[in-house]
Amino acid sequence: MYERILVPMDGSKNAHAALVEAIKLAQKLGSKLFIVSVASDQTYAHYGAEFGSEIMTHFKDSASEFLESAVDEVKEAGVPVETSFKVGLPKPTIANSLPQELKTTLTVIGRSGVHGLGKAIMGSTTNYVVQNSKTSVLVVD
Repeated sequence: MYERILVPMDGSKNAHAALVEAIKLAQKLGSKLFIVSVASDQTYAHYGAEFGSEIMTHFKDSASEFLESAVDEVKEAGVPVETSFKVGLPKPTIANSLPQELKTTLTVIGRSGVHGLGKAIMGSTTNYVVQNSKTSVLVVD
């Protein structure tokens, strides 16, 4: 049924809750998890300062840490797993590009992530994924 499950992670508590639920599903269904972190390739403006490559390096380093921790947790549960770090626009990447690229059939995502300011301005990534994903989506609270 859901042999290949996509789990986007941003280091938030809600993303971890989604991972825990995805592990349970994978154990019951014999699925493989694809854990990904997507960093926006847009220039960031925060408090009047612009950040470019420095912030992307920070995102990649942070993602490496929480992805590594996630892999340990998944492997401990005996579930096959792959991880990746992608640069792009998170919303369409999670909703469309990654499911096509990885041939996933379910996305398990936390109800919100770490970017509260972005949510207030542009709407949540989770909402976008629910509205636009080409695959089934399970939102975990």
